[in-house]
Amino acid sequence: MQESRCDTGDSWMTTLKDLLTQDERNAIRAPIETARTFPRHAFIDQGFYDFEVRWALAESWLAVAFRTSIPEPGDIEPMTILGYPILLVRDTDGTARAFHNVCPYDGCEVATSSKRGLKTITGPYHGWTYGLDGTLLKANYWDGTPDAAEVDLKALDADLIPIPCEEWMSTLFVHLGKHPVPFAGQYAAVLKHLERIDLERLEIGLGDNDQPMINSLPIASNWKTVYENYSPNVYHEAFVHEMYRRSPHSPRVDENRNKTYTEINDPSGYLGLCYDNAIGSSFYGETRLPPVQNKDGTPNRVNTISNVYPNWVTTVLGNAARIAFFLPEGPETGTQRVATFFDQDGATDPTLLNDRKQSMGAGIKARVEDNRICESIQRARHSPAVETQFYSAFWDAMHYTMNNLILSNLERSEVENAG
Repeated sequence: MQESRCDTGDSWMTTLKDLLTQDERNAIRAPIETARTFPRHAFIDQGFYDFEVRWALAESWLAVAFRTSIPEPGDIEPMTILGYPILLVRDTDGTARAFHNVCPYDGCEVATSSKRGLKTITGPYHGWTYGLDGTLLKANYWDGTPDAAEVDLKALDADLIPIPCEEWMSTLFVHLGKHPVPFAGQYAAVLKHLERIDLERLEIGLGDNDQPMINSLPIASNWKTVYENYSPNVYHEAFVHEMYRRSPHSPRVDENRNKTYTEINDPSGYLGLCYDNAIGSSFYGETRLPPVQNKDGTPNRVNTISNVYPNWVTTVLGNAARIAFFLPEGPETGTQRVATFFDQDGATDPTLLNDRKQSMGAGIKARVEDNRICESIQRARHSPAVETQFYSAFWDAMHYTMNNLILSNLERSEVENAG
């Protein structure tokens, strides 16, 4: 079987020294009180983005879809991730799989549209047939005979090329790089933090016409800006979001300059905040929805808003949860997908439809407000007046951690190339 590799064109010839000066790197690494962010070209330049795809994004576990994309065995979903065609498949045993969506023989996509309930996958160009596990099953007429029964298919070495794939919290993740790390390693901090929550009880809610509560939001902004804006940036809430402006608990600081939340600032890229559910109710309003439950059967009292590097975000509230991910489509654009979850006792109950819609609507309204700011920032990146930004030591420790993690990822290129 051929090796899976994510190639990124010119980024294989570009070095980090071509993209960042040593002074710019030193400024990112400086103590937070004097540090600077990435320079503005890191947010608008195609070459910089291509380099990030190779050394930061592809070498991380990326959230790419929700379970609803391939809900049942035999379901397939072709998609483009970071510019590469991939194919998501639900195998007969229920396992989610991912493959590079290209036939090793003819170079054509194996699937060009989503399908449901397949037993096998047949390519559109020469009719080669694959099992749901990616194994080549038929190469009709390869030797001139209808079923090519005498052909040694294994010798052709033409199975679909697999991509490491994991499924957790109704989210499908893939690793497109050359050096996949265990999923549980990259996600260890969030797995530990959420272990008290009975995640098995959370289901994507049903909305109008019994459709899953999943929203797609295009954003004309760089992936780093979108990532930083969510939970690493607490300071903005009272100025951007109507729900926070109405609350007496925002900004999240008391009269003695004490933060009213606990910061999550793990060097792995698990970044966010926790706060008491009583504060959360002042932001999100009251509903009749059943509470999110802990594994011990008690209601969740600790709200969490958090990111896992590089593109997965989760919000766990008193009576709802939201999972989102942003898939970049270039240095200045991408699409955010958001799913709203509820306890299984309230996720599909038709009598709670309006409550679910209220909860989802509040979350999406906040996302739209955030995205408007992210797009404003992206437009401002084109001004030569300001090359970098700086930090508030009080508010921006998570943003500082994020930028240093990204730089560490990019510096892996020098270690590998030196080897």
